[in-house]
Amino acid sequence: MENYLTVQTPSGPMDVYVSAPSTKGKSPVVIVLQEAFGVNSHIKNICKRFSAEGYIALAPELFHRHSKHLQVDYTDRSSIKPLMGSLTNEMLMEDVAATLKLLKDLPSADVSNVFTIGFCMGGFASLLSSVNFKLNGSVSFYGAGVTRKREGIGYTPFSNELSKIQNPVLLFFGSHDASITASDIDEIRNCLDEHNKDYEIEIFPGSDHGFFCDERKTYDASAASRGWKKTLSWMQSLLHPKAK
Repeated sequence: MENYLTVQTPSGPMDVYVSAPSTKGKSPVVIVLQEAFGVNSHIKNICKRFSAEGYIALAPELFHRHSKHLQVDYTDRSSIKPLMGSLTNEMLMEDVAATLKLLKDLPSADVSNVFTIGFCMGGFASLLSSVNFKLNGSVSFYGAGVTRKREGIGYTPFSNELSKIQNPVLLFFGSHDASITASDIDEIRNCLDEHNKDYEIEIFPGSDHGFFCDERKTYDASAASRGWKKTLSWMQSLLHPKAK
């Protein structure tokens, strides 16, 4: 099952793409947070892959303040900066909060087992979600901007808030990602260590920003496969702690 649902946010209505398994009974939930290019075929495919694994997957349209179903081509870099520049941390969390509230309208959603996962801009939002909400876990693929302000980007660093993380986090980075330096990763790691957070960080040698997306030139099939398998096993270990 896949369709769109609409939920109200403080900034107006937001469409949420939903893909659900065909199995009966309650299913765990994963909120899939988009790249800077919208809820496009890549993000929808991730949702479908999760539902094939037994999860209800929801992808909120984080650009809903601009237009409905807004997508940007991966080659059109000039169009994404104004969109990213218009978003704040508060807006991103309003949208996640609204998506969480939407779960009450999904009888098959197991609201006690909810994860977030995000890519690029969504990776930032997924980690920020673990600061603001108590979830089962949060996965972040190459979420830039956590430690340093980025020119033209509206949302702002929050490394000083990592002490407030409320759930385990899994972070993936590429060693060749110019937007996330080794010192940025070290700062995140040191903050999480200092506050005794439950986390895992994996850095893929030779991989660049966007390595998980098979629609981008930086796609790294090996790293993407390993990241996907790690994500699924990590989420299952949190759903079934005795399996650790």
